[in-house]
Parts: sequence; C-alpha cells; structure tokens
Amino acid sequence: MDLKARARSDQFTVELIRAMPQLSIPQALSASIQLSGSVDFSHFQDFNSIRGLVAGLQLRPLSEWEAFGYAPTEDAPAIKLEVPREKSTAPVTLADHYLSAHTRRVSDEATHLIPHDKCVNGWRRRLGSATAPSPRYANFTTSERGRRIPQRRIEMLGNLWKVGAVASWELIREDATSWCHPDYYPQAGERPHPGTTNTIAWYHIRLHPDIGRDAVVEIARCLAEISLGYVEKFWGPESEPGTLRGPESEAAAYIALERLWVPQRSRHTDWFLRYKSGEPMDTDFRWEAVFRAAAEIEDILRGDTEPVIAH
Repeated sequence: MDLKARARSDQFTVELIRAMPQLSIPQALSASIQLSGSVDFSHFQDFNSIRGLVAGLQLRPLSEWEAFGYAPTEDAPAIKLEVPREKSTAPVTLADHYLSAHTRRVSDEATHLIPHDKCVNGWRRRLGSATAPSPRYANFTTSERGRRIPQRRIEMLGNLWKVGAVASWELIREDATSWCHPDYYPQAGERPHPGTTNTIAWYHIRLHPDIGRDAVVEIARCLAEISLGYVEKFWGPESEPGTLRGPESEAAAYIALERLWVPQRSRHTDWFLRYKSGEPMDTDFRWEAVFRAAAEIEDILRGDTEPVIAH
C-alpha cells in the first residue's frame, strides 16, 4: 500500500471509530481492520469521500438483525467482534456482526427496525449512571468571554475527580490554551476523593479563559497527555511517552469527543489539517497508543470509569 492509500486507510479507521460509539473503541478498530480488506483506498481521493463511505456503513450484531426479521445473505462476510468482558480472566467470545448491505428481510411479522442513526445517536449521548454535575464547575456555564458550556458537558466534568483531576480557568498565564501538571503525588493504594479541590488534586488542568466552547476539547487533550505518558500517570499501566505530544494528544481527543457528542475544536490544528489532507503521519506517530488514550478519555468523561487507585 502506497503512502497516500495508507493515509486514506488511517482516515477510514479513525472516522469509523468516531462514527460507531455503539461499539467500544477496540471493537470499532477491529471492525475497521476487517472491513478495510475489501476497500480499495486508491479510489478515494479526499477526506470527504472517506467520511461518505463510513457514513453509509450500517453495522449491527446478528442477534439484532434476527430480532427485527433479517438474516445475512448466503455470501455475507461476518465481522467478528469480541464481546466486552467484565473481568480480564473471563473467556473470550466473539459475536458476528453484519452490514445492512449483506442482509435481507425474511419476516414481515417482526418489529420495525430502529433507524441506525437513532441508535447511534442514543449511544453517543449516553452518560454513565454515576455522572452528575459538580458545583465546582458552575462557572463553566456562564457566558463571560464566550465560555458558556452546555449542562451535559458540565456533567462530564463531574467525572474528572475519579482520576484525581480538576479543571479551572487560568487567570495569570497567557502563553498557552491549557496546562496540565501533577499537583500532588498520591501514595500507593490511595484513591481520589469526590470533593477533590485544587489543593489536593493529583492533576490540575488550567484553561485559558478565552478558549470558550473549546474548554472540553482542551480537557480531553490534557487527559490524553496523561494517558499517552507525556504527563506522569499515577494509576493503571504506566505509559511510555513518544515524541509527538501535540499531534498524538490532539488525535486522541478528536476521536473520543465525537463519540461523546462534543464538537471538535473550533479552530483546526496543524495535526488535523495534515490528517484531513491525507498527509502520512510521522513515522514516530503511535496510532495504537492514540486509540488506547481515546478509549480512556471516553470512559472518564462518559462516567464509565470507577475511581482509580494509585500504583
């Protein structure tokens, strides 16, 4: 595969992961790998054509197709995806998924199929049961300096404490859009507290007050820096940093936020312009690490992460 086709293949993978929040990121990544084998990426000349391709893919599990009176066609290729496990020691099981193009109606008595976009949007808007607005982020809803943020995103910020993080507006420094650094080094076995404040937070994410609606984007990017190893990580598997802090953290946030129904950055970064134009990423760019970071960001902000334990 030449470099241009490789870049289009990367776009296909990223955009499919962004477009399918009903699948976990590892599942969506696996689906993209299985589906890409039948796609000749040299036929797609630009980013919009790749997005159009992804938008037309309607992938559902076999059990769902059957429940609504559909069956795979005789030559339909099954997309086999691992079923999420509650424990890592549980046995691995795979579930067959099929594209709508490879199914046919076999029963008129079944309930009408729920529109695919309605299903996807429901998953995209879902927040974890423990998600709740935090009083400390009340000032994020004010309209001062255009920083008004919808209540749903404020609820997401109420999950930051689970990884020992807090976010606040920076009123002194003006040399960047955000800053993330450890403020407190937890002891092994320590858990963050729901009432985490600036003084006891493991991480303090400081936001430039002029970034407006991009506040959540910056918070996601800062979380990516932790997950990618650019900022010391106090929980879970340790991450070795790469050499492309900005591009990798931007990419991880770009993937996670679409799945969370949060608009992408209002001003395009150099990484996004390069990605959109189909330029190959630098050889040191770590897509696998980016996908892992995106999954971690999504789980934190959606509210699916339990309070972590410091290692």
